[in-house]
Amino acid sequence: MIVAARNNPRFRTAGLAGVLAGVLLAGGCTSGGGPEPDGQAPGSPSTSAAPAKGLQVKLVTMAKVPPGGPSATRAARQAAPGLERFLDRYLTAAFVRAAGGEAGWDGLIGLFDKPVRASARKQLDALSLGADAPKVSAVRPSRASARAVVLYGERRPAAATVRLAFDGTADTAQGSGQVHLRSVLQLLATGEGWRIAAFDSRTGPPK
Repeated sequence: MIVAARNNPRFRTAGLAGVLAGVLLAGGCTSGGGPEPDGQAPGSPSTSAAPAKGLQVKLVTMAKVPPGGPSATRAARQAAPGLERFLDRYLTAAFVRAAGGEAGWDGLIGLFDKPVRASARKQLDALSLGADAPKVSAVRPSRASARAVVLYGERRPAAATVRLAFDGTADTAQGSGQVHLRSVLQLLATGEGWRIAAFDSRTGPPK
């Protein structure tokens, strides 16, 4: 149901260092309602948006349901709120609360499935502010959008593929610079909510 975890080396190597280097040297149709887990399963396009610390994720959700299951439209509405909350948590931990470097990364890493947590920790620069976090005093989100395809099991969401984009401004003592995230996340529905089971991710200028 979920694509096997595999990270693209091209994504892994791209970090925020290049984006912030200039600044430092010069002075990630919304969809509607949803059950658990933390982000819900596939749905046809729907609408919903949940603010967190100035962050608003605009989510489009599509659903793929088994024969005899709920309608795709209904499944999408059910899945959207949980998915939106999960993506809000991810971007908040990766960028908004990461500024200053004092929050650490345990909260972010906890959003990954256990088998990929070690890999995620090694690739923080491609998933978040990473090594640049201590240099950043604040991150001001400007855009966060996502497109999700959720796969339903018999009655509940089982997995989801999410394309996530985030743009914001990072403030430092020397000035401000743009930060960007482009990710493809493979999510797995677990007893604890959505968890990231695989990812291709990069930070830096949008491409």
